[in-house]
Amino acid sequence: MRTVGIICEYNPFHNGHLRQLRLARKLAGEDCALICLMSGNYVQRGEAAVFSKRVRAEAAVRCGADLVLELPLTVALSSAEGFASGGVRILSALGCDFLCYGIESDDHNKIMTTAKANLDPAFDSLLRAALESGCSYPAARQRALEALGAGEGLSSPNDILAVEYCKALIRREMQLPLLAVQRQGAGHNQPADRLGSSLAQAKAGSFSASALRSDYFETGGALWKTAVPHAALPLFEAELAETGGASLLLLERSLIASLRKSGLAELLSFPDAAPDLVNRLKRSSSLPSLEEILTETASKQYTRSRARRLILRCFLGLSHAGPPDYLRILAFNDTGRELLRRAQEGALPVITKPAAHKALLAEEALLTNLYSLFAKRPLPAARELTASPKYVPGRHEMPAQ
Repeated sequence: MRTVGIICEYNPFHNGHLRQLRLARKLAGEDCALICLMSGNYVQRGEAAVFSKRVRAEAAVRCGADLVLELPLTVALSSAEGFASGGVRILSALGCDFLCYGIESDDHNKIMTTAKANLDPAFDSLLRAALESGCSYPAARQRALEALGAGEGLSSPNDILAVEYCKALIRREMQLPLLAVQRQGAGHNQPADRLGSSLAQAKAGSFSASALRSDYFETGGALWKTAVPHAALPLFEAELAETGGASLLLLERSLIASLRKSGLAELLSFPDAAPDLVNRLKRSSSLPSLEEILTETASKQYTRSRARRLILRCFLGLSHAGPPDYLRILAFNDTGRELLRRAQEGALPVITKPAAHKALLAEEALLTNLYSLFAKRPLPAARELTASPKYVPGRHEMPAQ
């Protein structure tokens, strides 16, 4: 059985993701199996996921995925390079036959050319020279790439992440076939209201996940419901009825308090920290809101997402990096059950009964308990070591949008 690996967040799973699953199966063969390596309760932008990892995982399986594994938090809260590298390492250990990802560009050759240029020995010196001339980091990176004949037209987060996937494969000397699916419609952070908020666009998967989160949390709209596949919507609605959804802003004061209490040395111990970033963050921590802190901290060199990841890592006490040496199963169907048998014979141990691994999962359990506090209506803690992977019988057809 051929397997397609997809590194994802599904925050939330929407019709654009459904389109990717459909195209992945079309490109790799209808009898292939889809393995989704999904961020857990915290995501790469340094946010708390709106919906819990188990609900998002079940939604993916009910919409056509066969097996959903958890991308370890130490990888999920990493830079784009760390996120891609950690994900590729895990999918490699699983023996996936293809890697599928979304891109904005209409030319995948540009992605691979840029990845190779990033690994060119001359790239670092060109980047350093551009930074010293006063360019912002993104502009300096682009200038260095263009000097090497690459990078033209690649500026969206999806394309940048695709470049990192390719870099990870090149570094590991993997000949993994790539399935690139071109994104349709809205840009990564384009708000729904700027797109006209049309139902047709939502059904077609034209809205980004960030626009749908904004539609729910900032405007209280219901457009996101149209943008979510019918098979997934009842799961999301049930969790919203119970918890109201999760957001970093619901623990804003606690996040700011942990930042104010932390010394410079402690903040510098976190991955992806830099002296100037830490100094900027500490100076701005006297401000009364996360929005003001992020606005004051962000600069040409440091993005808001990088600052937000550091703030969240500080709150969680997550100072180490790199994926743990185990795989956590979140949801699966009958095809996924067969894949699990194969995975259990692989390089990484597979955890299906968390209660039997309390010591190994102690940190993960604590961080999940903290996640429950980010909800509008927090749930009791201590669910992590009692929750088994979600089994969805049969194999679900890709639902109509």
